[in-house]
Amino acid sequence: MEQFHLQLDYYGLLNLHKALLEAKFHTNPENELISGSPLVAEVYAQVRELLIQNDETGQWQEWFQLKNRPDYRSRAILRMKASPQWGKADSVRKEEMARNFLSPFLYDAAELNAVLEELNPAHSPPSAGPATGLAL
Repeated sequence: MEQFHLQLDYYGLLNLHKALLEAKFHTNPENELISGSPLVAEVYAQVRELLIQNDETGQWQEWFQLKNRPDYRSRAILRMKASPQWGKADSVRKEEMARNFLSPFLYDAAELNAVLEELNPAHSPPSAGPATGLAL
C-alpha cells in the first residue's frame, strides 16, 4: 500500500495535536470509535514523537506523561467503559484496547495496570512484558 507523508510546520503539527486530542478525549463524541481506534492511536503517537523531538525545553515530554494528565486519563477510562467491546474482551484484548485509548500518553506498566484495575478490579496482568507507551 502506498504511504503518504504530510508536510507540516510546527504550528500545523500543534494544531493536528489539538484536533486529535479533541477527537480522542471528547466526553460526548459524535463518532465513538475514534477514541479506541488503533489507527488513530498510532498516528497520534507519531505526532507526539515529532512534538517531543522538536522541543528543546522538554515541556512536551512532561506534557505527555499520563500521570500529569489525570483529566485525560479519566476521559479515556470513561470511553473504555462506554465501549461495547470492553465487556466482551479478555484481559489481553483489554490491555491492547487500553493502550489505544490512552494513546498518545506515556506511562509505565504500573500506570497501565492501575487503569486496568480501575476498569476491572479482578484484573491480573496478562503479560510481564513492557508496556508500549512507556515513558522514555
